[in-house]
Amino acid sequence: MHGLSPPLVRGSVAVPALSLSLASLALLASCATLPSDGDEGSLPSALAGPFREIDQEELGNSRAAPHAMDDDERFARDASVIDLDGDPSTLAAAGFFAATLRPEDAPPDPVAPPNAIVRHDAADGRSFGRAAVTVLTPELPWEGGVVAAPSALLVDGEIWLYYAAEGGIGLARSAGGGAFAREPAPVLAPLASGDGGWERGATPGSPGVVRLPDGSLRMFYVVAGDGDASLVGEARSDDGLAWERVGDGPALAPAGAPARARAGAPAGEGEGEPFDSAAVFDPAPVLAVSATGRPILRVYYAGRDSAGRSAIGLAARFGHDGALQRAVAPVFGASSALAPRAPSVAAYPGFSLLFVTQAAGAREGQGYPAVAAGVAPADAALPPPAP
Repeated sequence: MHGLSPPLVRGSVAVPALSLSLASLALLASCATLPSDGDEGSLPSALAGPFREIDQEELGNSRAAPHAMDDDERFARDASVIDLDGDPSTLAAAGFFAATLRPEDAPPDPVAPPNAIVRHDAADGRSFGRAAVTVLTPELPWEGGVVAAPSALLVDGEIWLYYAAEGGIGLARSAGGGAFAREPAPVLAPLASGDGGWERGATPGSPGVVRLPDGSLRMFYVVAGDGDASLVGEARSDDGLAWERVGDGPALAPAGAPARARAGAPAGEGEGEPFDSAAVFDPAPVLAVSATGRPILRVYYAGRDSAGRSAIGLAARFGHDGALQRAVAPVFGASSALAPRAPSVAAYPGFSLLFVTQAAGAREGQGYPAVAAGVAPADAALPPPAP
């Protein structure tokens, strides 16, 4: 949709918070059981999904549900939504979006690479205002004229904005969320020739970054695999600048097609083919805590099957280290023809909001990217929307 490979540009899907357990959703693609802890059993998924599309009466600012953002001029997409004050009991949020700026005499081009990151605010956490502030455009040679796939987080009162560019993943920081000062070089670049390991020297992109309770950070990122496949890696950092890869393989890889599909069944007709059998991309990590106080790291991601259909998946683990266990069923977009991707999830007391990038509609002329919103649990009663 953007004309760039999945590792560089994010795709997004809206996902509401779950009120069901992963076990009740059918659950594991790669393991027979999820980690357990006495009576706690399988990894809990309260407020994690699945998500339903947001309703019209839940969306303000003259937005048309389920679209929290529908910009057919600059094609704002690939949302990263953060709580402005760090207090989950208040809803005011800032959304950072990749966008395509163009000369006034040039027609809109939905497949042009994103060359800006813009900010839209939402007093209710989901109805983004129409006024945008451009916070980042490409300036450095290594960016290659592209800034994309924003991942924003609050760090000690500052907004840190990780982003993808041609030469890797960059970082820009702002005290107030307006003017951002960027690092002169990528903070995560391709590994040197011969040291690429499973990444094979591919350029990392589509970052998703989360800050752990001890102040360290984890990044999940995407690299290209064989053919059209893509894989998710993990890195850790104490200061957000120097990053160390975690493990000797990907944190998340395609689930793989079943035997019937591998034996030559037509694409998309293999019974039971996982929704993420061909590619995994656009990771978005979120911290949670179980009912007994155990930390949980959830990673939302986009998955694609052999027929090219995409949906939003969820993988998780107890604690901040170790293997991710994935749910078999997607949490959003399982039957959608709009190709959801690039999830961003914001959790509030009693509900979660999901933002995803997908086609604005199925009719001719609606193939440009828009950002849809979802909510979980399905019976959540949201506060009134912004006017």
